Amino acid sequence: MPDNRKAILRYKVLDKCFSDKYHKYFIEELTEKCNEKLQEAGLEPVTKRQIQYDIAFMKSTDGWNAPIVSIQDGKRKFIRYSEDFSIMEVPISDTEIDQLQTLITSLSRLQSIPMYGWIEDLLMNLRYRFGLRNEDSNFIGFEQNRDLHGLRYLSDLINYIIKRQPITIDYHPFGKDIQKWTIHPYYLKQHNNRWFLLGYNPQYEDLSIIALDRIEGLSTANVSFIRNNQFNFDNYFRDIIGVSLEKEKKLEHILIKVSPARLPFIISKPIHHSQYVENEEEGIVTLDVIPNKELISELVWFGNDIEVISPISLRDEIKKKIAEMYKIYFGVKEDFTTSQ
Repeated sequence: MPDNRKAILRYKVLDKCFSDKYHKYFIEELTEKCNEKLQEAGLEPVTKRQIQYDIAFMKSTDGWNAPIVSIQDGKRKFIRYSEDFSIMEVPISDTEIDQLQTLITSLSRLQSIPMYGWIEDLLMNLRYRFGLRNEDSNFIGFEQNRDLHGLRYLSDLINYIIKRQPITIDYHPFGKDIQKWTIHPYYLKQHNNRWFLLGYNPQYEDLSIIALDRIEGLSTANVSFIRNNQFNFDNYFRDIIGVSLEKEKKLEHILIKVSPARLPFIISKPIHHSQYVENEEEGIVTLDVIPNKELISELVWFGNDIEVISPISLRDEIKKKIAEMYKIYFGVKEDFTTSQ
């Protein structure tokens, strides 16, 4: 449990003690009460000095400006609120209301997505509790495909990953028959407005990349979960664009030439985090990535604004893609004559 959660537990205990007008709480007793609560939550106890720091924070402007006073009682002092007060009842400030309204407006853009259905109830409660208004119109748009077939599986897949539950998937590749796979789910990745599941597939003894929009059925599998001791997904995605990793391909130092008109766009929105502008005047940019179909699609998308200089293998793949497009649009035959 994070330290801030531990602090919240202590503040709640102290708040309750300070509000009790019928009991005198000395620092030792406050420390004991806090530690009882922490131990109930399975947390390590704290020292008297920590409780003193907590009290100082509650009294400060960074805390709640709590009216905490120390009252002499013999040789010791007990601590309580000097007036009716509770940190649980401090009114929300105008600044906090504005921030909350902004948060609600942003969250409301997600409520129609299946996995975020719970947000609708949350927003209703927040608006009711704080008297916040509904926005008459949206003024912010997130890129999302609400009609994407696989979104209905997203929430379940998150739970399966967390619970380490193997699953059976009816997977329907484009142009092929439905395949039934047992998958040990590890990771979810979004790319180009699509979601992908990455998990171990015993049938191939390897990682499978499964597009959620190609899943036709999903259920739990009655097998033992195979833990992920092989794939570090931060490293997996570090050297590629998208999700496809072709094992026979290696990291390449890619040199591209960018048109003057497109270069500012490339600089402000890098193709990959490894991007480096080697010569801005000549538009020479480098990338250190493993070539895959997503990289080729990205480079082709730029059209004549980008030319791949090296490696030759990638340049040839781009040429092949352009030649195929040329045949479609200009009717070029194998002998490079045009059809009439």
